[in-house]
Amino acid sequence: MPLASSVKLSSLSVNKYFLLISFLICLVSAKAQDSTMQTIGGILDNYFVAAETTDSTKRHAAFQALFTENGTVNSIVMNNDKSNRVKQGSWETYVEKSMSYYNRFTPTFDEESREMDFYLELATIHCIVNHISKKKNSGKSFQESYWMQFDLVFLNNRWYIDNILWVNEIPSLSIEKALVTDTLLYRPD
Repeated sequence: MPLASSVKLSSLSVNKYFLLISFLICLVSAKAQDSTMQTIGGILDNYFVAAETTDSTKRHAAFQALFTENGTVNSIVMNNDKSNRVKQGSWETYVEKSMSYYNRFTPTFDEESREMDFYLELATIHCIVNHISKKKNSGKSFQESYWMQFDLVFLNNRWYIDNILWVNEIPSLSIEKALVTDTLLYRPD
């Protein structure tokens, strides 16, 4: 009889150890994920991964982890005639209104260059990004370059995105000049 109870006890102990080890693995994973948000490169890498996520529920959860509570996403869609459409709103509105795009396309983003200005808990990052959209039903893809600006804030020992702004390249004006000092897109009259 003592042998049977010791087997039962060790089985119970194994279950406790298994639960403890599982908990520690989850804790380490959560800490590792948080540590990527402690660097500017980590927060931007996480943003591009989230922006490539076609599942709207997962994209919403990822954006919620990336953005401040009142974070915003703004875009200026330029046309070849230099007219534009401005879209502004919260990150939640962006996730909601971009669902039709994600239903039709699979996006990929490739950051080509980056410039940063930061002081203490504030940072502004300027990037040139190559964006490819692949149509889900036909496999055809189109490519465009973006100039993107990320405004970041360091809170609770990690970075958060407070605002993103982007504009697409148009053939008559190369986006490569976007990060050149003293380049003006529009001249005052």
